[in-house]
Amino acid sequence: MKLKVSFRNVSKQYFLYKKQSDKIKGLFFPNKNNKGFFAVRNVSFDVYEGETIGFVGINGSGKSTMSNLLAKIIPPTSGEIDMDGQPSLIAISAGLNNQLSGKDNIRLKCLMMGLTNKEIDDLYEKIVEFADIGDFIDQPVKSYSSGMKSRLGFAISAHIDPDILIIDEALSVGDQTFYQKCVDRITEFKEQGKTIFFVSHSIGQIQKICDRVAWMHYGELRMFDATDKVVEEYKGFVNWFNKLSKKEKQEYHMEQKEARKGVHKAEKVTRYKDRGEKRSFFGPAFQVTFVTILTILLALSMFSDRPLRTLATFGAITLNKTEVPQSTSSQPKDTSLKKVDQQGIVVEDPLTVYKDQAMKEKADVSLSFGQEVQVVGENKKIVQIKTTAGTYFVEPKAFKTTDKLKPLSIGPGQFNSYVSPASAGSYEYLLSFLGKEESVLKQRMQTLSSVKSEQGDTIERLTTEKTDYVIENGQANTMVFHEIMPISPSTLGLTEQNVWMNEKQTKFAVKGENHLFVIDNEQHTLTVSASK
Repeated sequence: MKLKVSFRNVSKQYFLYKKQSDKIKGLFFPNKNNKGFFAVRNVSFDVYEGETIGFVGINGSGKSTMSNLLAKIIPPTSGEIDMDGQPSLIAISAGLNNQLSGKDNIRLKCLMMGLTNKEIDDLYEKIVEFADIGDFIDQPVKSYSSGMKSRLGFAISAHIDPDILIIDEALSVGDQTFYQKCVDRITEFKEQGKTIFFVSHSIGQIQKICDRVAWMHYGELRMFDATDKVVEEYKGFVNWFNKLSKKEKQEYHMEQKEARKGVHKAEKVTRYKDRGEKRSFFGPAFQVTFVTILTILLALSMFSDRPLRTLATFGAITLNKTEVPQSTSSQPKDTSLKKVDQQGIVVEDPLTVYKDQAMKEKADVSLSFGQEVQVVGENKKIVQIKTTAGTYFVEPKAFKTTDKLKPLSIGPGQFNSYVSPASAGSYEYLLSFLGKEESVLKQRMQTLSSVKSEQGDTIERLTTEKTDYVIENGQANTMVFHEIMPISPSTLGLTEQNVWMNEKQTKFAVKGENHLFVIDNEQHTLTVSASK
């Protein structure tokens, strides 16, 4: 059988500091009396292709540290790890960004694993179907339950075809149907000859899935053998431990934790003598000191009129013939803006907006695709726009003027069949309030609730019909219908020459004779604005 993973005298040691300042001091002045704490110590084993290895042990035994070492998330302090293949870790929320949506996390994690955008597009629907979290795929991960995070993490890792799969308690929070789906997927991997490491407190799961089991006990590998043998010994230990009194359990814990501190002499010999290594003068303390001095020199060079190489040689460098000082008589660049009075529409997604004409300071404003703005000035490199929130500067490619797109004979009625059932029955009635005064809207609608948009506009939300009215200058000039069905230009009888589309072609804008329509197939919204 082919050797897949080999651990040779692997240890992982952490140094414990009471304060952050002590940690910084430790970089420059190592404390020899601080012997650290071994999360894993002197572990050796071999795993072959196609094996499923379980890890058992009570809390604090080093199981998660082992999974992180296997996944190459953390390096070992000493010893060697040889791995033939690319590992993939599945743990609750491992590798997931809480601020991003589930959809964005799928793309991000797949990109991190080396997949191309085309490969991700091919896998996306399969991952979403496996995770089975419904509409939450478009919501931020921070709003997910632990079970939903586990579902998404397992779905991503299980579809990127890893050589080595590491599952750390990821199945402990799912329901029985999802658990069975995961077991079936793991069985498929075993049949394909994949190597799997399975960390769990569930002895039943370990017995069902694993070929061999590693019993971790306070950082050390206590037993590594066939599943039945290790499980029998581990159950015997758990039964013995549970019979101890509370005081005896605490004493046992303290005794084992104290034993994990310090360094064995054998480990020092292994690390330095067997490898033929010698302690170097250029240790961590010297390296940190050198980098600090270099950083200070770089910082000082920013405030000096001499080049950095002058500081490095501690002397002045005279200009040779090839170095010509900059002319002070050069003409300043033309930064004037030509006055413009036109309507524009945002076509960049997302749009970066700046407060200053030099476009150095980004504005804390979010402008979305399809949003109408007033163009007040421009030159070849800069465009000045005006919104209800203020005046800003953008690049010319970020927008198009609406006069460059010929109005089409298209009206709101052509979208009736695409809106949600909650809005379809009263679609025409809801549209009749477009352009009406805010007071009229509130008088006729009894279920409105007011919120503020990111641009500072007031949004009157009609929750029962899944509809928003955006109030601008006291009028409902824009409507947003939610939960619409997917729409493409071709379904409306349009060509790409008649519409504006974003780069991913998931959003497009159409100009009618009296309205501007923006379709967002990512958020499933239809925005209808009265033409200005």
